[in-house]
Amino acid sequence: MRTTGGAARRIVVGVVLVGALLASACGSAPPLELGEASTVVAAGASNPTTAVDPRTGTIYVAWVGVKDGVPGVYLARSEDGRTFSAPVQVNDQPGDAAPHEQAPAQVAVGPEGHVYVVWQNNTVIEGRRFPASDLRFARSTDGGRSFEPALTVNDDAGGLPASHTFHSIAVAADGTIYVSWIDSRVRARVEAERRAGRGGVEGGELPGPEIRLARSMDGGRSFEPSVVVDEEACPCCRTALAAGADGAVYLAWRKVFEGSVRDIVVARSTDGGRTFEAPVRVHEDGWVIDGCPHSGPSLAVDGDGRLHVAWYTGREGRQGLFHAVSEDGGRIFGGAAPILSGEWVPVSQVKLVADGRGEVWIAWDDRRGEEKRVYVARAERSGPPRRGAAEAGRGASPAIAAAGDVRAVAWLDGEAVRARAVRSRP
Repeated sequence: MRTTGGAARRIVVGVVLVGALLASACGSAPPLELGEASTVVAAGASNPTTAVDPRTGTIYVAWVGVKDGVPGVYLARSEDGRTFSAPVQVNDQPGDAAPHEQAPAQVAVGPEGHVYVVWQNNTVIEGRRFPASDLRFARSTDGGRSFEPALTVNDDAGGLPASHTFHSIAVAADGTIYVSWIDSRVRARVEAERRAGRGGVEGGELPGPEIRLARSMDGGRSFEPSVVVDEEACPCCRTALAAGADGAVYLAWRKVFEGSVRDIVVARSTDGGRTFEAPVRVHEDGWVIDGCPHSGPSLAVDGDGRLHVAWYTGREGRQGLFHAVSEDGGRIFGGAAPILSGEWVPVSQVKLVADGRGEVWIAWDDRRGEEKRVYVARAERSGPPRRGAAEAGRGASPAIAAAGDVRAVAWLDGEAVRARAVRSRP
């Protein structure tokens, strides 16, 4: 089951910049320092994502918002972490956007400072339960002040309507842009053949969705044809991407195993995303669910090349958010350390990011109480997954970005867009 947020729904976005004091010589971890809140946008937005320019520390926040009943993609920027610009509309075609908690507008920044945004749109198809969608992409070469006309990432655009969503974006150190998503073109083709009386027995099992990836080698002017990374993916949990300093590309998703077990896997590419190794199960949670949990994984590569994965599992007796580390490029993962666990932990969201020093940061939400709360912490490279955790504020669905001494966390919080800024001390 896949759900999308209502276009008229008013959702809050919050942003926090988190700075941590460096540990003292004895290795202690002081609490995080959070600055005063400021307002980014007051209403009409869906959950945001955020990015930081590695050269300047400029923070970008992107979201799908609704103005006068028309959805659009918007971006705001801050150079000081306290004041944000007026939102700039990213999409050039009116209504070319759709809000979705697991498929938000994703923002990233290239090494030269170009700003990239990728998002999904929706097209209602008569007789289908869910709309078709394409992945749209636009770039800014002036620091997010204006955007070029959008292009479509998926290479079957204009053909048989299908779903292309639950996307992620990553930019490698050499400027290559990677976009991953869950793709239903094969399933849509089989369904169309059956409606036309071709292609097998009516009512037989349909093919599962594919995990696909496309890359841009020219700074976002165009995307190459997509490659299929895997099949039989959980159809409604976002994908996750990370690029290592050694050129490796990592892609994670929730895979469907025999018996409707839905656990997290990671695949690695060592040739720039042209091909991927067989996916590796991060941890044998054994979560059996005949439905869509709407909670995907997150990835980050630390300064020593370790691959960090964070995810949610709803397995009975072991519900919660967990964190695991691979020392060998995603071939073998260590034990799953809890970030948030208990007798009852509802479906929750978690995000990872590595900063300019190679430290990994975690943002997650706690949905167990009457009011949802967002937390931020620094991950250990081995051992316990948290140091100096701090409550960022009321809300849920966090996103996190970092570069240099700036960390940015965005989340949903009531009907206000809020910002907090603190920079790390040297």
